[in-house]
Amino acid sequence: MATLLVIDDSEDVRNLVTQVLSDEHEVYAIDSWVHATEYIFKYSIDLILLDINMPGLSGDKLAEVLMRSVKSKPVNIVLFSAMDEADLRRKAKEVNAMGYIPKTFDGNLLRSRVRRFLKKIEP
Repeated sequence: MATLLVIDDSEDVRNLVTQVLSDEHEVYAIDSWVHATEYIFKYSIDLILLDINMPGLSGDKLAEVLMRSVKSKPVNIVLFSAMDEADLRRKAKEVNAMGYIPKTFDGNLLRSRVRRFLKKIEP
């Protein structure tokens, strides 16, 4: 069972993603960047679903910070946003994220995309 961290400022999105993915994974969800590194180390996070459009520190900037500051373990980030897919793809490349998932309310699609990213990081 993989451990996921969802970072999104929308409580509705956090609740929905947790509900959809928690049958297959251990899911932690937080609303800002403030405790991100704490969760990464405390819970041995395998994959981070990171919203781009958040107040304070945007998701793409947070991805850059996490990639630079967490050196002792891999930080597997997937950008998760409702922004235009072409822009989302470009942002994912810019910050060296594993990729992106457009925000969707299709639970099956979300589960399959998360599974696909997790297969890329399996030892």
